Amino acid sequence: MKFGVHEMTDIDFIDVPYLEDVLSHLPIEATDKKDVTTYLKNIIDSVLLNYGGEQYQFAYFGMHLLYMTYVYFSVKKISEIIPSRYRDAVIFAKPYHGRKLDFHDLDSVFDYSLVAEKELPLILKTIGLGDEQIGKISALVDNRNDMAHANGRFEILDEQSFEISARKIYESIKNIHKCMDKQIRVWFRDILLQYCDNEFDEYDDISDIIVEQMVQGFNLSAQELLVCNEMSVTPIVVEKVELKDNLNEFKKILKQFCLRQGYVS
Repeated sequence: MKFGVHEMTDIDFIDVPYLEDVLSHLPIEATDKKDVTTYLKNIIDSVLLNYGGEQYQFAYFGMHLLYMTYVYFSVKKISEIIPSRYRDAVIFAKPYHGRKLDFHDLDSVFDYSLVAEKELPLILKTIGLGDEQIGKISALVDNRNDMAHANGRFEILDEQSFEISARKIYESIKNIHKCMDKQIRVWFRDILLQYCDNEFDEYDDISDIIVEQMVQGFNLSAQELLVCNEMSVTPIVVEKVELKDNLNEFKKILKQFCLRQGYVS
């Protein structure tokens, strides 16, 4: 898959266990008031350099930063798809040390870093993530924190221990993604209806809508874009048969886009 944030170094990202999988869940072309693309590229380069230099614990720290960035973007998407449930959830999410944070008017998705890393994932309950999976997020944070202290020892010393630790990150991401799947479908249904209602008339091509409204405007990941690609429009057609041709045309162009980007074969 293409992610748009990587430049070749001595080792490729496909050589690092689970790095390619994690990247497929991060925004394809991140847009934010902060330069997310450069931030992600620097982290990826750090993972590659440390993994290639057999500094596996430091490579893992980079993987954990990618993981928390995924959590931040997921929470931001929840705020836009189900704003009422998000509003209820953030009542109990308090920033560190009394710092001020307007959960409804963020300057950047990285403002979520002001919230305790084990507290923010509680918002994921709004999409059905269970207590066990939220507990696993907390365990990953605790494990990272333990390793980040100057305690005179390293916990991740070889490829096998790195792979085990990276797998736990990826498994957590997959569990969150399963819960996000339904929400992405709800959001994409609205995009399709807006298209059929001529709300995107300023665009000459459906591909431009996909890029500007979906990839850039909503920070879709490759995996989330695939959810949209795989989603059937039949339920909408059953309700509004007159939209059939427009819906099928949009889905056709979306599939072509995914093919060009290498997300499907």
